[in-house]
Amino acid sequence: MINHEIDRVEGSSLANSKKLTGSTNPVWFVGPAVLSIYNFGGEQGFLPKARAEELSKKASEAASRGEVYSLNYEEVNRDMEVILKVAPGALELFWRSQPSSNRQQSGVIVRASYTVSQPTLRECLRCFAATTLMDTNSVYNALIEGERESSIRLMPKIAIYDWQHLFLVKQFLLPFSELGQTGECPIERLIYQGRPVEPSEFINRLPEIGLISDQCTEMVWRNDVLDQASILANAASAQSFEAMVGPILMSRQLFVGLQERALVFIDEQVRAGREVSMPLAAQAFGMEASTLRRRLVQEGVKFSEILQDYRRKEAMRLLSHGFSVKAVSKKLGYAEASSFQHAFKIWYDAPPKRFYRSAAR
Repeated sequence: MINHEIDRVEGSSLANSKKLTGSTNPVWFVGPAVLSIYNFGGEQGFLPKARAEELSKKASEAASRGEVYSLNYEEVNRDMEVILKVAPGALELFWRSQPSSNRQQSGVIVRASYTVSQPTLRECLRCFAATTLMDTNSVYNALIEGERESSIRLMPKIAIYDWQHLFLVKQFLLPFSELGQTGECPIERLIYQGRPVEPSEFINRLPEIGLISDQCTEMVWRNDVLDQASILANAASAQSFEAMVGPILMSRQLFVGLQERALVFIDEQVRAGREVSMPLAAQAFGMEASTLRRRLVQEGVKFSEILQDYRRKEAMRLLSHGFSVKAVSKKLGYAEASSFQHAFKIWYDAPPKRFYRSAAR
């Protein structure tokens, strides 16, 4: 069960926390992954089959014209709520329905993923993070690699629905584990919507309809687990995949804007322990700081807002891993821990040490 003690501490739920605003509209791209969910809903009788057929036809027509076919974020959520109200366990059923009895021929084990042909599970995760725009522009995924452990982190750009967080977790709890040669890929730690939880509790967890959160969800594995070979490794397929998705990802860059590049820059700088500033970002992008400022304003956001939004979410994630307030302050680039504590109090109406004490490490 999710610990709701934090909600009571704050007086308001983290699940409905402040979200970054901008001109980029959140969408789902109608491709194989999204269509597989709609086809599953139709096959199981959770959605009208005509709905999946309609989307498939429109996606094909758009592709023939060289266009990107997408669905409004809320439209997909309405369809998902229809499915989940009829079958609350549909997410688990979706992943468990993938054929896995013959592991050498289970090419659709990760039905909505395009990563299974990579040589190792680590490379599968790296490919998964790099191809987020195959599915949606509402989140930023990153592979975080350490000396002993590595993780995949989902950072929402807006407050996303609980089912989207849970869909990611179920994917790695269920089919992903079967890609390794040992048939096992246990998650060491799980941060769910900014909070440490027990991974085993999520095997049968059902989504909470209507619940939203812009906090990070993250799964951590030991490096030796991720470095095992994938049973579906295929160099030729991997090369074909790279050639196929490259142009698709490029065509979808218009759906993320310059603020996506700014977010990636901030994340990479912070995790490397380097300084973060708009002039440095502009230099990395090959433009003047005034140009970067103007273009971000045109997208409805400031660099400082992207940085603060990132710090707010990353602070909760790091505290949930058990890092001290002083360590989190330093990691996020604050000159003084008191400055971080002041900012945190504004974000969450509670001191950061309150969350550090409840973190599991």
